[in-house]
Amino acid sequence: MALLVVLSAVTACQSSGSAPKPLSTETLAPATPTPTPTTDRDAVLAAYRELYRAGPRAEQVPADERRAILAQVATQPLLDTMLKGIDALRASGRVTWGQPVLHVFDVQVQGDRAALHDCQDARKAGQADDRTGKRLTHGMPRTHMVAALVKEPDGVWRVAKVDQLEEPCSPAA
Repeated sequence: MALLVVLSAVTACQSSGSAPKPLSTETLAPATPTPTPTTDRDAVLAAYRELYRAGPRAEQVPADERRAILAQVATQPLLDTMLKGIDALRASGRVTWGQPVLHVFDVQVQGDRAALHDCQDARKAGQADDRTGKRLTHGMPRTHMVAALVKEPDGVWRVAKVDQLEEPCSPAA
């Protein structure tokens, strides 16, 4: 199943097994500096993980500030997909809560392209009512995600695409 909304939404499927729903941290923590990656593999992993922190940050700022936050870690076509997803989420009176637990495996780097698999556990993440804070959805365990990343001309790895596979995965995969 293709990513439908905010990237941080990719793992928070409703318990009924419907399409991915956005998720976020309950409270926004300031961005913490991450160590400088020493290899392309490290940089790919760092970019993928940072995507899940940037989505919730972008969700909390005015619409005209979101692109700048997301463009640090996402590129097309994912960037526009995330922006549209956040707009739709906010228009529906919803926010996200929580974060998936990432279990990244099978990282492949070839030149300026990379792919990775992630067996996420998103049971402690989902959507909530913006006004009341009531949690409306939660994610599922063993959600198999596949991400494509590119190393752009500025030397920074960014996530270009994330897809959710139909079959569940095992975190030990």
